[in-house]
Amino acid sequence: MKPAFLVIDIGSNSVRRMLGAWQNGRAVSLSKTLRTTRLAAGLDASRILREERMTDTVNAIRAYAEEAETLGIGALAYATSAVRDAANKADFLERVKAAAGIDVLVLSGKEEGAYAYEAATGGTGTVFDIGGGSFQIVTDKRALSVPCGCVRAKDRCDAQDVQTLERELFAWIDASATLPKRVPGPVYGVGGTITSIGALLAGQTVYDGNSLSAITPDRLDRMLGSLCTQSERERTRHPLLRERGEVILQGATILRCMMLRTHTDCVVPTDRDGMEGIAEARLRPPAPLN
Repeated sequence: MKPAFLVIDIGSNSVRRMLGAWQNGRAVSLSKTLRTTRLAAGLDASRILREERMTDTVNAIRAYAEEAETLGIGALAYATSAVRDAANKADFLERVKAAAGIDVLVLSGKEEGAYAYEAATGGTGTVFDIGGGSFQIVTDKRALSVPCGCVRAKDRCDAQDVQTLERELFAWIDASATLPKRVPGPVYGVGGTITSIGALLAGQTVYDGNSLSAITPDRLDRMLGSLCTQSERERTRHPLLRERGEVILQGATILRCMMLRTHTDCVVPTDRDGMEGIAEARLRPPAPLN
């Protein structure tokens, strides 16, 4: 199957790209990759995107835009929490336009959640989406976006033990939003934190998005406890955590809070997320041949 389009997700932790194609009117991923740029680092304290983070992010976007040009396909780029919350958002968007020649859609938290919901669920159940700058809980009736993501969480709490992580990050989340006490199932999980946890629980060393393990509170607790016994350097040596070892403790703690507060017994990780969702909403598949 030949690539028909390229989607660039400018996140708070990484810049992701998806080469996509159309199959029966649905967007399908041919491959996904990412470059970790930590765009949201320090954002809560300053409200400003840091110069070096912007430079790294713009370079990643430019490389992906050049890939699309080489392939002769269109590129759609969108940004989430870090860009929408930054005081220097306009400067960043101008830099992207000058370097990569593309305009960037800046999504609201609800839009971000809605695109992931449609792609992951097809309209039934709930989506948990943890990003670098925010997390979303989305059902068919409600979309809640909370500005508490794994990069922001690391800025707030760099502890290496479960008790401190839970005490400080649960309090931060509770002060930021009131989470629903129940959500309709099944509950699907998207984003790098949740899919990485699903891969770790499956015992993977090479990521396989088709064989992710379901996440239960007990399994998550045991995994988080095990990760806390390792140093940050040890965590980043794991093949699945090279791009995420610095923030996986915070991301897992956020997921733990989401599950406990909503009384969720199981989260099913899935690779289909907002990248497929925005492609289906914003791009048009080719008309079928008669």
